[in-house]
Amino acid sequence: MRTASNLLHTARRIGLAAAGGLVCALALSAQAADFAVYPLRVFFAPGERSAAVGVNNTGGQPIRFQLSLVEWTQDAAGKDVYTESEELIFFPRLFTVQAGEQGVVRIGPKRAYAGKERTFRVFVDELPDDSAKPAASGITFSIRFAIPVFMGTLGTKAQGVIEPLALKDGKLLAAVRNDGSAHFRIESMEIVSDKGYSHKTDGWYLLAGARRLHTLDLPREACLAAHRLELRVKTIDGGDGYLNATIDVDPAQCGS
Repeated sequence: MRTASNLLHTARRIGLAAAGGLVCALALSAQAADFAVYPLRVFFAPGERSAAVGVNNTGGQPIRFQLSLVEWTQDAAGKDVYTESEELIFFPRLFTVQAGEQGVVRIGPKRAYAGKERTFRVFVDELPDDSAKPAASGITFSIRFAIPVFMGTLGTKAQGVIEPLALKDGKLLAAVRNDGSAHFRIESMEIVSDKGYSHKTDGWYLLAGARRLHTLDLPREACLAAHRLELRVKTIDGGDGYLNATIDVDPAQCGS
């Protein structure tokens, strides 16, 4: 099993971010506790049968967890779609981790896969502590962590493509496709003009066979000054490298 990182990713009560699959869900009576999950992603090469994920309780109270599994696909717009699944073995489905201790989750395939890479997410949900006193506001936070699981098959490979760019009303329209049989992740997308303007935004996973249209705003002044724009897409996680595309600028495309 290859792991993306050995660093702990800690989900905290305050300042939660929806990055790396971390989702904050409101709970009316549970008091959120700190915990950490690693590795952040799980990759299975063909023939590998089992992986372990650590769940560390970094808080001062026991935490109860529940696991669930979804198959992860992307629709025609490149949006994530989750479908309940029993394709993988994952256990324990209900467990408690004592303060300062670590629980271990086991994940594995039920069968060998062929064709393009299959993608799943294992949700680790913090369950409410029924013995805790409600917060004064009546609203507290519980935490869900989604672990991406990639089931590789022989010969799978990502293949990123940028379709011809379009510029309309000061917005750069960039469709990125994955024509390969394995995922990649867009780490960043950067617009660079021949007059020195640049702006970078974050990206997201693009699964095998998926396509996503990105709309990138361009300040009117920078658009009018430019003769040519370049889009630089940095890809990682299965498709390390850069994708590049350019477009000549017509001032009429810069909006009013």
